[in-house]
Amino acid sequence: MISTVLPNPPRWLPVRVVLGGMLVSCVIALSGGAGFFSGWSGLFDPALFARGGRSALVFAIALLTAASAGYTLSWLAEAGGRVVTIIAGLLGRAVALFPVAALAWSLVGWWIGSLGKPVETLMPFQLDAEMKDWRLMFGAELWEYLAPALVLAVPLFGEVLGGVGKPLRARLQSLCLHGVAWLIVIEDVLHFMGWGGWMAQAIRAGEAANVAAGVAMMAWLSAVFCTLLNALPTTQPSGAGLFATISWLPWPLWVLVLAVSLASQQVLWLLMWLVIAAISFPLCFARLRGQAVAQQSFHVASWSFETLSQLIVWLAAIATLHPQPLSGGVMRTFQPLLITTPAQAAQTLADPARILHAGLLLLGAALVLHLLGRLLVLGTRDHA
Repeated sequence: MISTVLPNPPRWLPVRVVLGGMLVSCVIALSGGAGFFSGWSGLFDPALFARGGRSALVFAIALLTAASAGYTLSWLAEAGGRVVTIIAGLLGRAVALFPVAALAWSLVGWWIGSLGKPVETLMPFQLDAEMKDWRLMFGAELWEYLAPALVLAVPLFGEVLGGVGKPLRARLQSLCLHGVAWLIVIEDVLHFMGWGGWMAQAIRAGEAANVAAGVAMMAWLSAVFCTLLNALPTTQPSGAGLFATISWLPWPLWVLVLAVSLASQQVLWLLMWLVIAAISFPLCFARLRGQAVAQQSFHVASWSFETLSQLIVWLAAIATLHPQPLSGGVMRTFQPLLITTPAQAAQTLADPARILHAGLLLLGAALVLHLLGRLLVLGTRDHA
């Protein structure tokens, strides 16, 4: 849960996000063999703007749903006392740590296979000419957006609820930077051709210029959402210093899209671990100052377990989107999440048990690491 380890948001956050996104767009374009400014040219593409607008609408619906439900439960949990707050935070953590690809395929498989309901982007609802009515057509169009929005709202809800005790504005602005990465996975699963579905295709096809353009586009959209969220009240001061500036950038998203130019999954996994560790280390470092050596070791161990817990979630996303096939070692654990052919998709929709079991296994590992980190924090307090 990245929002729980970040320092206070810095001033001029939207400007920093845009500048960082434009710079990373150039880096991705160069690393993939495209021109330095080829990603920026996509900002003037009407088709890309339309895709960005579709995904922005999906994300807005998901964020409103998650924020409403998550903040309400957070408020009720805080009113119920410390034990209820801890239980609510653990529930939110469990929801947020469930791999998004497994979540999306499981929900869609249950909706289509068990309930027999349509998903407009996968199985369009067909009407005879004499039955066409504007209300039915509007409902089909509306459901096309609601399906990915409601799936995305689940992990966002977990993030909001798991960050109980942290100011709401900081939690939501963090989701605007990191939660958009789940759009790539969810839109790819649902074949929703917004920004996310287009990015998934560009990553697998190795189209560095298109991926760079997508990064630049999402930098502007994230900045717009962060600007709108500045209207929410906050009691925390603005973050200051280099750590706050660096931490409040969508590093995991940027590493995720590097799959377009890095063939080695092991390198991507290492980069993702370094990014998560670097983002969360300032908070750990603040706890180390003035502590005894024994307490410092507890904090460092807790920080290590927490970063590994987060890493599992992002590794699942990398395994889902990476164009190279998975092979050997621990990668086989993520194999059920990689669905690239219509035959695999049909089999998963008919029987999502395999991908659900893989998701539960990864969730269990991430939760165990998280609980170990929490126990070490409690051990630090007892030792003090």
